Amino acid sequence: MSHKYSKSDLYETRQVNRIRKHNPGLRALLAFWSRYCDLSPWHAQWAHQHIDVMRIPRGEVLSWSGDRTKKVYFVCKGMLGRIIDIEVNGIAKRKIMSIALPGLALTSTTHLYRNTPHEGDIVALRSGIVVGISYKAIKAFKAEEPAIETLVDILTHKKKRQLEAHIQILHSTSPFERYLLFDKLMPEIRQVTSQREQADFLGISRDTVQKAQKFLLMSKAHLK
Repeated sequence: MSHKYSKSDLYETRQVNRIRKHNPGLRALLAFWSRYCDLSPWHAQWAHQHIDVMRIPRGEVLSWSGDRTKKVYFVCKGMLGRIIDIEVNGIAKRKIMSIALPGLALTSTTHLYRNTPHEGDIVALRSGIVVGISYKAIKAFKAEEPAIETLVDILTHKKKRQLEAHIQILHSTSPFERYLLFDKLMPEIRQVTSQREQADFLGISRDTVQKAQKFLLMSKAHLK
């Protein structure tokens, strides 16, 4: 028999985390959330009780491929990537499926209401601060509190927009043109990623990345 939660339950349930109100992860999440809807003390209390704030070093794996832990990983600082290893001509290569900068999130399954684990590991590409929110905490209050649904919708929309842009880039006709389109459609990711990361994200060689970057620099210098 499922339990029907109410807002008052928040003040009676256990403290999931001992997070101070000035915790940088908590503050970052609330600042982001408040850009899209009006928040009350209740929302801050909900976040305080139901999030995990993780300081993560570069290279740390938050979720393994096939992991059935149901969680949203919201980036406050740093950068996450969803990574798989593929084999090309007998050589193992890294493929970055998606990237989450501050204000974006990755999820452990393909959808909030699906049990299918996402393919790939969620890995810290840069050290930083990540907020983890369990699906259970979201679902328990999402139906009766519109602001929680707004938060989920915004994160889902941002993820969808990046996926659409990524697919458009990968469908370009040549590796060189792929990078030029990447520069146009995803400048915020291009600016903070290394040549190796860009190559793994676009499925092209590092040599192509270098040639395309040189071309873009020369083109921009010519326009000055």
